[in-house]
Formats: sequence, C-alpha cells, structure tokens
Amino acid sequence: MALTEAMLNGSLVQSSDVDNDVATATASAIAAQRHFVGGINADYSAAVAAIRTVTLKFGTTTIHVWRHDFTGGRFETSLPFAVHGDYNQAVSVELQASGSGGTTGRVGFGKCTV
Repeated sequence: MALTEAMLNGSLVQSSDVDNDVATATASAIAAQRHFVGGINADYSAAVAAIRTVTLKFGTTTIHVWRHDFTGGRFETSLPFAVHGDYNQAVSVELQASGSGGTTGRVGFGKCTV
C-alpha cells in the first residue's frame, strides 16, 4: 500500500529561470508528511564551460553536493533509492549561478509525498 500511495503522490518541482543567480526548486513542508526525492535535473539556457554545483537540502541542511561540468551538457541523476527529509520539512535543490549575465539556469526534481 505504501508504494502505491507514493506513486499516486508523485510530482515534479521546478524552479523558474534565474539569470546568473542561484536557481532553487522547493517542495514546501506539509504537516505530518515527508517528501521523497528520486531524481534531479539542472541546465542553463546557453553553454556554460565550467564546473557548477547542484545542492540537495532538507530544510536548511545540505544533504549532498554534486559538482558537474556543464561543458558536457545538462545534469541529470536518478538516485539509486528515494531519499527523504523529516516530517514537516521542506526539501529543495539549488543550482549555482551561471557566472554570465543573460545565461539563465533552472533546476528541478521528482518527488513523492507520504
């Protein structure tokens, strides 16, 4: 039953396009619920020839930081298992600023809430 509930409560969260600043996708805290994250993606509107970070946070605590060379294109990862925050806790993913004015970045993640 829990797996079925998780699948039915799945959704995607994506930031807006952000011009040379940190792009953040956030799933707000929900009373008596917790968010499970299964995959993350990030990209820029133009080529960014540098290593930039993608950061997963539960509340204000950094859980994991990926360093990705965007010279090779967008960042996409499926986690080997769903990770979750605590009950009543927001979950967010941040993409580092592009480093160039006029180059927007955006980040998103797949999650389910149980």
